[in-house]
Amino acid sequence: MPASRSEVEKIIRRFRSILKAKGINPERIILFGSHVNGTPSEYSDIDLVVISRDFSRLTFEKRCAILGEAVAETMEPIEPLAYTPEEFEKLPPLSVIAALVRDPARHIEL
Repeated sequence: MPASRSEVEKIIRRFRSILKAKGINPERIILFGSHVNGTPSEYSDIDLVVISRDFSRLTFEKRCAILGEAVAETMEPIEPLAYTPEEFEKLPPLSVIAALVRDPARHIEL
């Protein structure tokens, strides 16, 4: 587990670069979970929402494969969720992700 917010941000920047090399240009990356609310443990992962128009040309399985490859290359405990901008905007208001993003105290956009 990364020890500080700056370490987490460095990991996310590396993850973004790896995604770009794989043809995914993230428009937004949103960090949520224990690293935002200040309660990470040694077992905490890095919870991310990745929003990119490039996901629109990919099946769900291919999105998962690309994200999995990028996570493996970082060698860090990242748990990414992939959305196109349109999918993200259409999230039901009561969904966990939509609720997190509406509350600025519960997420950080990087």
